[in-house]
Amino acid sequence: MKFPHAEITKLKEILSLPKNVVIVTHRNPDGDALGSSLGFKIFLEKKGHEVSFISPNTYTSNLKWIPGTDSIMVYENGMGKKICEARIKSAELIFCLDFNALTRLETLGEAIKISTAYKVMIDHHQQPENFADLAFGNVKYCATAEMIYDIIADMGETDLLDDKIAECLYTGIVTDNGFFQFNNTTSNAHQVAAALIDKGARPDYVSEKVNNVFRESRLRFFGYCLNEKLKLVKNNQVAYIMIGQAEIKKFNLQSGDSEGLVNYPFKIEGVKVSVYFSEEPDRIKISFRSRGDIDVNTFARTFFEGGGHRNAAGGVSNANPAITEKKFLEALESLKLN
Repeated sequence: MKFPHAEITKLKEILSLPKNVVIVTHRNPDGDALGSSLGFKIFLEKKGHEVSFISPNTYTSNLKWIPGTDSIMVYENGMGKKICEARIKSAELIFCLDFNALTRLETLGEAIKISTAYKVMIDHHQQPENFADLAFGNVKYCATAEMIYDIIADMGETDLLDDKIAECLYTGIVTDNGFFQFNNTTSNAHQVAAALIDKGARPDYVSEKVNNVFRESRLRFFGYCLNEKLKLVKNNQVAYIMIGQAEIKKFNLQSGDSEGLVNYPFKIEGVKVSVYFSEEPDRIKISFRSRGDIDVNTFARTFFEGGGHRNAAGGVSNANPAITEKKFLEALESLKLN
């Protein structure tokens, strides 16, 4: 058993009778957020529960192939807020997946906070907040989808897993560990992935969809960023790319088109930290990546209102690009690179 017996017993008790369930994940959902949530949604439905999956905002177009995306309710879309809040109000049970602080939901977080439903958190990020009635948290997992599989296994219900659930969970795992390239990859991640393949997940199909389906403008954008925008500082140990609104419009970028770009500078020998800045209409969104013991989670929390994992985190800046870049370069003095 991978999780405490008491928590698994409690969860089995909660799920023993059909309930009105809502699943929520973080804003700007990635492969793990969608894969873990959709896989768990299908699993719960097979157990007889009525399940709604609510995302704070729309998901990226490069993930629309994941099984079940057509059932996602988007809180910020049109009448979505009213409908989603009605679902939350009527929910008996709410699962909070792939986040551990209600602020990750932004305005949707308030609706979850005031809900009287029983709340269960399943997440692998650092420094969780105490908002759930039952919490499964473990930073040793590479992905929430990996946790979902082990929780299902601990409950003795892997017989309910089918090819759709398997593909959802497999997608969550591989998108969060870089297809087994990142240092969050463990033997357990490989074992779970193998079990999911046995249940019908297709590694070649998932890899093709995630890694090789580019529009021409997206590929040209990657080339432009690497040729024209990539900067190296701190003895070439830190690489960063800053993209403005004009460039986003020039390349007609769609949601998700910059996914994975932040990892490319690591192909340069000696680069230990890579950062991608993307100017949005009201703020600058920042992605941080690092190698080894360099803690970009603390860096993001300290300087850019963010957080995540030791080697992968996000943040934001409400200043203009020039001020944001200056702040970033000054803040790099706090990183121990050598």
